[in-house]
Amino acid sequence: MLTLERSPEFPRQIQKMFGAVASKYDFLNRMLSAGRDQYWRKAAVDLLSPKKGERFLDVATGTADIALEIAARHPSSLKVMGVDFSGPMLKLGQKKIAEQQREQTITLQKGCAESLPFAGESFHGAISAFGLRNFSDTQRALKEMHRVLKPDGNLVILEFSHPPNPVLGWIYLFYFHFLLPQVGKLFSRHDTAYSYLPQSVAKFPMRDELTLLLNQSGFQCATYQDLTFGIVTLYHGIKNG
Repeated sequence: MLTLERSPEFPRQIQKMFGAVASKYDFLNRMLSAGRDQYWRKAAVDLLSPKKGERFLDVATGTADIALEIAARHPSSLKVMGVDFSGPMLKLGQKKIAEQQREQTITLQKGCAESLPFAGESFHGAISAFGLRNFSDTQRALKEMHRVLKPDGNLVILEFSHPPNPVLGWIYLFYFHFLLPQVGKLFSRHDTAYSYLPQSVAKFPMRDELTLLLNQSGFQCATYQDLTFGIVTLYHGIKNG
């Protein structure tokens, strides 16, 4: 049974879970979000603001949707490194990269956020979409992203939240905690993956708490903005130059 305590077994459990649902991951993302996940990722990359000639890191890249969105902004004049600890997810991501002929722009590598295999000050920007709450040590992962960023480099985090409006919040919680796990289980054929999702969101720091954690991890001018009535939140921080 998958638990949320960050025990020594937690990374292995999460890795196994994502490997098991990899083949249905993109399909369920689109269906369960009514296609809004694509808009959220575009908004996250807009905030990252990639420019020609720059190098970017996508942490918990999964099937490489964010990496592909970054690459689409300047296909021939920037580089994207995607990191994930799930081999099956990376395999699907590599297939998508090949289909879109982005092999010269995007490189995928297996690795974990808490110990990134890159030298300090290697990237102009870093981003993580729906990955931060799955890391075994959130602050260590943030500090690692801070370490590998160049001075004045941008960090963008995209994560689930709870809508602040009470009525919308009630509707959302009913969907998120009751309907989504059942639909996810039906299509993914995995008993716990889509019940883990709302549990992990419920226990994860949001908005002011996560902004404070960004500041404590070395990022300056940390801010957040809600999308789609607060279902998800974008966070932004800058490494002090």
